[in-house]
Amino acid sequence: NIMTDCLKIIRMELERGVQRTKTVSFQRNPYVCELAQRRANGVCQLCQQPAPFSRKDHSPYLEVHHVIWLSAGGEDSLSNTVALCPNCHRKMHVLARKEDVEQLQQRAQEPYTE
Repeated sequence: NIMTDCLKIIRMELERGVQRTKTVSFQRNPYVCELAQRRANGVCQLCQQPAPFSRKDHSPYLEVHHVIWLSAGGEDSLSNTVALCPNCHRKMHVLARKEDVEQLQQRAQEPYTE
C-alpha cells in the first residue's frame, strides 16, 4: 500500500533527523551581475577595500548583492545591485544596517562607465 510506504519513509526520516524544506530561487540576469562587478572596478562598494583575492581568471573576487533583496520584491537591475567583498556581503545579510543600506543605494545609482 502506497500510504503505508509513505508513512514508513516519513517515520524513518524523522528518526534520522531529516527535515524536508522548500526553497525558492530567482532567475538572475548574468549581464546585471557582470556590469555590477565592472562598475565596482575591483573595490568593495561598502568598505572601499580591494577585492580580497582573484578568481582563477584573475578577475577580482567580489559578490553581487541586491540592495533591496529579490525576496523582498527588489529588481534584478544594475540600479539595485552592488559588488561587495565576502565579509561585507555576509554583513549585509546578517545585520542589514540602515546606514549601510542607504550607502549602497547611493552606490547602486552610480553610472557604469568603461
